Amino acid sequence: MTDQGFRSNNELRSPKIRGITKYLNNIRLFSKNARLFLMGTFFMGMGFSGFMLLFNLYLKALGFPEGRIGNIISVTTIGMVIMAIPSSIAIRRFPIKRILLVATPIATLSYMIQVSTANYPLIMTGGLFAGLTAVFSRVAAAPFFMRNSAPTERPYLFSMQFALSLVAGIIGSLVAGYLPGFIEKSNIAPPLAYRYTLLIFSGLVLTALIPYFMISEKPAGKIERMKIHSWRLIFKLFLPGLIVGIGAGLSIPFLNLYFKYLFHTATEYIGILYSGQQLLMITGLLIAPVIAEKIGKIRTVVLSQLISIPFLIMLGLTANLFLAIMAFLIRAALMNMAQPLFTNYAMERVKHDEQPFTNALLVIAWTAGWGASASVGGYLIERLSFSVPFFLTSALYLLSTLVIFVFFRKDSPHQ
Repeated sequence: MTDQGFRSNNELRSPKIRGITKYLNNIRLFSKNARLFLMGTFFMGMGFSGFMLLFNLYLKALGFPEGRIGNIISVTTIGMVIMAIPSSIAIRRFPIKRILLVATPIATLSYMIQVSTANYPLIMTGGLFAGLTAVFSRVAAAPFFMRNSAPTERPYLFSMQFALSLVAGIIGSLVAGYLPGFIEKSNIAPPLAYRYTLLIFSGLVLTALIPYFMISEKPAGKIERMKIHSWRLIFKLFLPGLIVGIGAGLSIPFLNLYFKYLFHTATEYIGILYSGQQLLMITGLLIAPVIAEKIGKIRTVVLSQLISIPFLIMLGLTANLFLAIMAFLIRAALMNMAQPLFTNYAMERVKHDEQPFTNALLVIAWTAGWGASASVGGYLIERLSFSVPFFLTSALYLLSTLVIFVFFRKDSPHQ
């Protein structure tokens, strides 16, 4: 009998089937703690997606102009920036489970305050406290996964976390799109219908506490003084995210207003659009690790961001609703598939003790950029048009992609 007669079933499978099997096997390797954190991600994603879909529309229904809406977005991100570094220190000193169980309810209460009033200063104050506390879950994610996973499964775990939040987002966006109209049938004015819906989704975030409570973590041991040696590398990892954040803040927070007031799209259809966007983003996120294994994380990031830019430009040029929808969907899928890969790459490049600090800086980079430019984007839309912010965003995305290419092009294709 020839050697071919002794081939295993695995060898006889097609490359596609072997790839799917490998993907599923890596997912099965996720630890209990990682799975519980992913469940928390799902509940938080469902609550926040519904909230973010409607919050700008609610503020607009109250009579706030785009400039003030941009200021409210900015103050929340300012809170995140202020607390990002302290949160990274806390994550090194205390169990992440304990931190999440304290920070999540406070963040939820802050969001509820924002939608329980029409008072501008109070909304701004609620946004600041929401940012100060919501940042903990964002900063904790990457260090938590690094502590609770093996190197081979990490690209899948980071992508799965992002993808799972989007699955929750699909559900949240669909429900949030239809719920205000359903509430309005009881002769409730649109601003109040938005408010009641936003309160429901704020409360939904609290369900993340159930899986968080079930996480098993060892008490924090003796903590050595944090020493950062890789300052130059960390700066290189920080800069592209800052540029992308500045670009994103100019236009992305206002996409729901773009469809609502430029194309007169009904709220329920905006919910469907955001759900479709998240579905395509999930597809991109799930295939990103497979592509990264073939050409490397950095090459995947560079290519996906480059290809997304023409679709962003199209959003600023077109007056056709169909083209705007296609550009909206495809742009998001391509641009967002890069994020978890770059975070994973950054965590692998820095030392273990530097991971919480580095991840905090990555959060600061994107968040600070977003917060700094959201006010500018709102005023540009209010005084000029939606087109100018889209063009500026495209230019900054291109610059960020070039920076990544220049800084990391010489890395191994397998990184």
